[in-house]
Amino acid sequence: MPGCGTTKVEKKPLNVLFIAVDDLRPELGCYGNKLIKTPNIDALAASGIIFDHAYCQQAICMASRASIMSGMLPETHLIFKCGPVDEAYPDQEKLDDIFKNNGYEIRAFGKIYHHKSDAQKQFGKSWVWKNPESREKGRGYLDPASISRITDAQGRGPAYENPDVADDEYFDGYQAEMAAKTIDDLSKSGKPFFLAIGFHKPHLPFNAPKKYWDMYPEDELKLATNQYLPKNYTKNTRYNFGELRNYPGIPKGDTLISEPLQRKLIHGYYACATFTDAQIGKVLLKLKETGLDKNTIVVLWGDHGWKLGEHGMWCKHTNFELDGHVPLIIRAPEILPGRAQSFAELIDLYPTLADLCQLPRPDNLQGQSLVPAMKEPKKQLRKVAFGMYPHNRDNNDKLVIGYSVVNNRYRYINWICIKTGKSEGTELYDHAVDPAENINVAGDEKNKTIVAKMDSLLHTRFKMDASILEYSN
Repeated sequence: MPGCGTTKVEKKPLNVLFIAVDDLRPELGCYGNKLIKTPNIDALAASGIIFDHAYCQQAICMASRASIMSGMLPETHLIFKCGPVDEAYPDQEKLDDIFKNNGYEIRAFGKIYHHKSDAQKQFGKSWVWKNPESREKGRGYLDPASISRITDAQGRGPAYENPDVADDEYFDGYQAEMAAKTIDDLSKSGKPFFLAIGFHKPHLPFNAPKKYWDMYPEDELKLATNQYLPKNYTKNTRYNFGELRNYPGIPKGDTLISEPLQRKLIHGYYACATFTDAQIGKVLLKLKETGLDKNTIVVLWGDHGWKLGEHGMWCKHTNFELDGHVPLIIRAPEILPGRAQSFAELIDLYPTLADLCQLPRPDNLQGQSLVPAMKEPKKQLRKVAFGMYPHNRDNNDKLVIGYSVVNNRYRYINWICIKTGKSEGTELYDHAVDPAENINVAGDEKNKTIVAKMDSLLHTRFKMDASILEYSN
């Protein structure tokens, strides 16, 4: 009978808007911070799935991003040594490759891969990494007073500036404008797209237009209350945050940072986070204006955490919760908003996007798809998350790696000398009574069983000896 048959209508391929934010810890309204102003990220979180327990693989830009984009753990093919991912694992099909190989338009802005060579190889001419007409000097300075203080070949000047300039005079503002224009163009092409945008701020230096600094009365900003190392810390716990100390005006050696300077640095970090939030808002608004939001997956992630004076330290490069815990938000068509209770690792992004877009993926990916936890936010895919951080990463004789595992109560770290395979100290923090990780209780007799259990988890996940130096899967 005519008209009684059914015709299968194939769904249009989903687009992907892939947003990376450098050095962004979960210092956001949607993660409970009531002081910081991040309305656009908060709105994205309210319309998507927010992962409260998401962790990076290694608290440093290079290895974290290489791991995400290759789908391989940092200990695989020496990714943890932080070289270009194409040198560490040249034959691996990268995340952007699966979209490129399946007919997607590929566009990229800013910092997705850490190394320029990786971005150029993967994205080619579709990658925009600078504004050819920019006035920026060194590491992104616009204020003449800052430019006059650039003192080294790496372009470091002051650790912060706040000139009265338009957003697009800084690169993050420029790339937001360009990304919005690209979305306009893509809306007319009819082809599915993978658009990656890597915002630099709040990475050092903390440079943002004055209007964002003006949003925060400096005397209302709170300093870290635990500016001391944990009780019973190990010799590998401490880190002297050279990344910050290398900037002019920051005390050198072991000199403490004064309270006024601490407050200024926190002010700069908050201003930069709000500046980046505003740029993300511009991109999301254009996505909505073109109607592409209805058919586009939006992923927002931070590559690792950051310290703002806690434990007397700044920056990343340690194994504390503050270094490993990251923001992760995924909004996908036909998936209701919610908060995922499962632990997640950034290694999971590759298989998650492949599954959401129904694309074939390499068989050797070392993460797992988060789609089941997105569809059922109470579902526990992972009950723990792992991480690792190396000291002396370029010297195999002195290489010590801190292997970490965190669950819903404890964070455990075991520092292993790779040459000997012996432990050089363990740390256990009980988040039920010590969420700030101020007391290492690994040596308490009453914790012997939990230490053994957590250590067993590490040995199940990691090799934890010199065999890590072999190139293997």
